[in-house]
Amino acid sequence: MSKLAAKAASTAPSDAPGPTLPDNIGFHIRIVQMRIFREFYRRFEGSGVSPGTHTVLAIIRDNPGIRQRQLAETLMVREPNMTRLIQSLQASDLISRQIDRSDRRAFHLYLTAEGERLMSSVAERIDALEEMLLGGLSPVERNALRGLLNRVLENIDP
Repeated sequence: MSKLAAKAASTAPSDAPGPTLPDNIGFHIRIVQMRIFREFYRRFEGSGVSPGTHTVLAIIRDNPGIRQRQLAETLMVREPNMTRLIQSLQASDLISRQIDRSDRRAFHLYLTAEGERLMSSVAERIDALEEMLLGGLSPVERNALRGLLNRVLENIDP
């Protein structure tokens, strides 16, 4: 029995059996993602920062000048949806878009000073969230988990 199934069974009323949960890895990854998002929203309530905006801003911060199309492909977001998100972040003065000199249809993305301030202001909460999520894992186990997840991704999209 998986840990998720065991937990569900242990928290069910004593007169009702807990549900048997699927044991496939996709289900477990989805449940973990949903619970991470729930905890993220709890910790960032009222801040205006969502998992999606934080992810986009973190990728732009770590890859200054990334093309909007490459960002959309990386996050598997349709370009029209990415364009709306980018326009919203730009209107909030968190990012700037600069036209590519060699391809005037392409944009390079950068954090503004306000975007940098926002990312700095949430860094401590992000670190605390990650520590809560991975606190039971040693540094070696954390690296192994990242490595295993990357290998799963390579199998899906080599």
